[in-house]
Formats: sequence, C-alpha cells, structure tokens
Amino acid sequence: MKRRLILLVSVLLVVSLAVSALAWHQAVTPAEPHPTTKTAPKKHNSLRPLTVTELNHNSQLRATCIIYFAVKYTKLQRWQELSDFQLGWQVERYLTHNPDKYLVWPDKNITTAEKNLEPNWFKLTATGNVTYDSMIVHSFRQDQTATTTLTKITRQLNQAHKMATVRRLSHNLSQLTHQSK
Repeated sequence: MKRRLILLVSVLLVVSLAVSALAWHQAVTPAEPHPTTKTAPKKHNSLRPLTVTELNHNSQLRATCIIYFAVKYTKLQRWQELSDFQLGWQVERYLTHNPDKYLVWPDKNITTAEKNLEPNWFKLTATGNVTYDSMIVHSFRQDQTATTTLTKITRQLNQAHKMATVRRLSHNLSQLTHQSK
C-alpha cells in the first residue's frame, strides 16, 4: 500500500512539475504571431497620383493643374497675378481657335466690368501640349511664353506631392465656354 501511495504521489508530482514547467515556458516565450493577410492601405482619392487620363476626363482639374504649374513652376511674371488661391480663377474657353484658347482671370467670381486688362492665357492641343502666354503690361515688347505638356505637369505635381492641393483647388475655379459662330 505504501508503495502505491508513493508511486501515486510521485506521478502526481511529475505531472504537476511538467504542467508548471510548460506554463512557465509559455509565460516567458512570446506567443507566435497569428498569420495575417496584409492588405495595402487604401489611398485617399486626393493622394492618388495625377494622370493625364484623369486630367482629360476632368476639365476643372486639368485647368487647375495647368494654372498651378504656371504660377509655381514657370518664370512668367504676370502669371503671379493668379497666385491668390483663395480667390480662385475664372477660365474662359474659346472654341474658335485651333487649338482652343483659355483666358485665365484671377477670382472665380470676377465680373465683366472688372475685366479691364488682357488676361493671361494658354492653349491646349489635343496631344497635351500646353503653351502659356502673358502680355507684358505697359510695354510694346513681345508677349512672354512658355511651353510644356500635360505629362510634364502631372509628373512635376506628383513629385512635389501636390495632388491633394490641386484637387482641392479645382473646386475654386469657374469655367465659361464660348462656342464658335
């Protein structure tokens, strides 16, 4: 009987030591991370890179990008008149020219009576070439011009991380279109 009792106590002691050792090992060893599937973080629409395709489908955004590029990345002095982004812009598109001509006025709410001086303007070809023009005030010198492409504009704005800025500013632009007669 004593032997059975000693054997039973020994078995219980070994089992309790094994359970204690296992519990101690799990407490000390960090738990294995559960395998998870990583999903790419969703990019907010405004952080998505600009594309020429997007600009061709959104004339408001296209005009904003063209104007923003002129103000920030060209050396055309009079385009700085358009640098008050809070006022926005009014763009008048004339379809009688080939390519179409876009007059750009400071202030999206500008009235006809306030349009006294020839505005800055740009032309946009079907292939995405942009030509900026700026009259030099009180001078008989030739207008200042600059050329670029929609591809270069989107590349520059994406590299400068201005996607959200131009998307936001595009809501601060009004457009008028003048049909050919």
